[in-house]
Amino acid sequence: MTNEIIKSQYTSDTFDVSVIIVNWNAGKYLEETINSLHEKTQDISYEIIVIDNNSRKDEESYLYLDNLLKFINVTVIKSDNNPGFAKANNLGMEIAKGRNFLILNPDVIMHNNVVKILSDYLDNNEEAGMAGPRINDINGNFQINCMRGNPYPKDTLFHLIGLAKMFPDNPRFNGYSLLHLNRDEINECGALSGCCMMLKKSLYEEIGGMDEQFFMYQEETDWGLRTKEAGKKTVYNPNAIVTHYQGVTTKNIQIKSIWIFTQSMMKFFKKHFWNKYNIFEKAFWSVLIYGNFFLKLFKSIIGGLCSK
Repeated sequence: MTNEIIKSQYTSDTFDVSVIIVNWNAGKYLEETINSLHEKTQDISYEIIVIDNNSRKDEESYLYLDNLLKFINVTVIKSDNNPGFAKANNLGMEIAKGRNFLILNPDVIMHNNVVKILSDYLDNNEEAGMAGPRINDINGNFQINCMRGNPYPKDTLFHLIGLAKMFPDNPRFNGYSLLHLNRDEINECGALSGCCMMLKKSLYEEIGGMDEQFFMYQEETDWGLRTKEAGKKTVYNPNAIVTHYQGVTTKNIQIKSIWIFTQSMMKFFKKHFWNKYNIFEKAFWSVLIYGNFFLKLFKSIIGGLCSK
């Protein structure tokens, strides 16, 4: 893999925050994300690092990269292949000059001064390693993946088979989805959404970047668990608010993305829990994870047929 690194004019060698965006055929949304970032971010210094994972050369977001370089404090990395979300973010963090790193998808719109709110929280709370905002979908609905628990097997099981949704106020069944917690309050959680999350550079230096065995999905879950093992907290902070146009870069490869999600979930459980299982437990989890894949695949096919 070769990377072309292009920089705009830089005004400093250090920043409060490095905003790291991985782009892949995001269309108009990359420009909208950058515009909302500039519009809403005040009273804090930041740089922008965009890693393009080999988007089509005639695609709107790729063509926008040249215009992006007209802003100050911008670095663009163009990859000649798609190394995945985790590896691309790691490329950005390797060269980042910020005290804190904001991982941001190219389809996220800021509602308020998200960068400063999250950065100030991390700066003022020594025990916190990561912080993430309230994330809404385009209809204003709360996206539950921005405040999740630690993905222990029992809790993941209750989430996958639907008990969490059946009993949303019962913490016994909501260790993964945390539906029983107040979404309007700051809460410690197990994992944040990779579409918008901030971590301290010091935490990155301690536990490392995203695990590159995850091409996409589960890398932030793995990161959250490693943060806890390092004695630091992962925190949901609803004072910062964004909208996420979920699935913009994967909607045209929906079946493939479901398969990648399944593979990543399997890799996650093998990494953290597999050696603790006997042969029957391993068989149970394999059936559950791949059964979840076929269920999602069936729903995707039926949904596609109904929309025609």
